[in-house]
Amino acid sequence: MERKQLEPEISYKRSGYADFALILGVLALIRFLLPRIPVPFSIKPVIDVLLTVVFLAFPLIAIYRAMSEQPKPKHALYIFLAGVMIHGGLVALDLLVFKGQGVASSLLAPLKPAGLQVWCIGLGALVAALISDRNILIPIGIFLIGYDIFLVLTPLGFTQKLMQAAPDILKQGGMSIPASSTVLPTSGKAEISGIVGPADLVFLGTFFLAMFRFDMKPYTTLRVMIPVLLCYLLFVMLTGIALPALVPIGVVTLLVNWRMFNMTKDEKVSTLVVAVIVALILGYSATRPRRPVGPLPSAGGPEFRKSARSPDSASEGQRPLSAPRDGQSTQGPR
Repeated sequence: MERKQLEPEISYKRSGYADFALILGVLALIRFLLPRIPVPFSIKPVIDVLLTVVFLAFPLIAIYRAMSEQPKPKHALYIFLAGVMIHGGLVALDLLVFKGQGVASSLLAPLKPAGLQVWCIGLGALVAALISDRNILIPIGIFLIGYDIFLVLTPLGFTQKLMQAAPDILKQGGMSIPASSTVLPTSGKAEISGIVGPADLVFLGTFFLAMFRFDMKPYTTLRVMIPVLLCYLLFVMLTGIALPALVPIGVVTLLVNWRMFNMTKDEKVSTLVVAVIVALILGYSATRPRRPVGPLPSAGGPEFRKSARSPDSASEGQRPLSAPRDGQSTQGPR
């Protein structure tokens, strides 16, 4: 008996890796051109929204296409190591040699996010190799949702402390969402409206690879994931409320594929235990007093104070879904 087709057959002329590389190349080219093409102030908000759509949707599609190749652990390790060398080498070269300034630094800036995405999909594939059954995705999703809420929203969370103490680390360690500029930047680099955390990219890769491997619904999940994350980030941009990105990622993955799970009684009990433990940890951490954290000394580091004279600077108390650009920070989604 033939297996029922769960999703439409889609034919691609190129391999998933080729599409992944092509998308990264196009995004790097856009990053390179942005600071060199100033836009009128009247259309800047529209351009910035379009850039957010492009730099959120296309990396998701790139991850989806790369994971469709279902890399084996050995290949995933090679991808991870290559990405670490590319991303780490570019960051070290920029910071240690060019000091984040000059033409050479501006040329390296568009390539860093590409190296980041390479090692993220490699690490995501390595994590996916540890998942032996589709039912394990449920407790993993529950744990990740709770863990990201803990990091971002609770007083004990590490993310907000890092944002206050060492914003440069998040700037160098995440995938930036660029913004347009109304004038030619003196640094030759595009402004940054937001940062996508590496953990979000890693577990997107993990979930997509697991869905391909266990014959679930990766294509449908992608189609739902893109508009949900766009609306989620738009809400963050409009309200300035700090929100954890792994929450919609985990929720969409589990809901779209819910009928694909068939848990045993023991698995249901284990999942319930995980959910209870996560709830207890969140309840405890949410009731702890919030302690102020001062910024670490950083020469030329970004400031987290908004000036009424500078619409491009960010507000004090920057949310974890935002990221600083050179010399200051701007509001935007992660």
